[in-house]
Amino acid sequence: MQRADNTDREIDIVLAILEVVASATAGLTPEKSRDIEQIVKSRYGGLRFRITKRKKHPTSEQRAQVVRDALSDTMTTVPTDQIAESHGIDRSTLYRYLKRWV
Repeated sequence: MQRADNTDREIDIVLAILEVVASATAGLTPEKSRDIEQIVKSRYGGLRFRITKRKKHPTSEQRAQVVRDALSDTMTTVPTDQIAESHGIDRSTLYRYLKRWV
């Protein structure tokens, strides 16, 4: 049961996780996989789960670049809203970066 995308909103998350684990682990037999599936479904069957995406955080080099851009002579006349928007961050995030780096 391979899924190329996540357009189906009724994906059985237990089976999806077991597929990934089975492909990464040589010792997981189909019988053991079914046993694990039954245990998980008996404990959590019928409940709805929400799996949050992790937000992609900038690296320290990217944060340093934002601070360098904000403090450069050419950007001193540019409003902070525009600087933050050009880097894809919020104005308060820009202020937080400046507070930490300066």
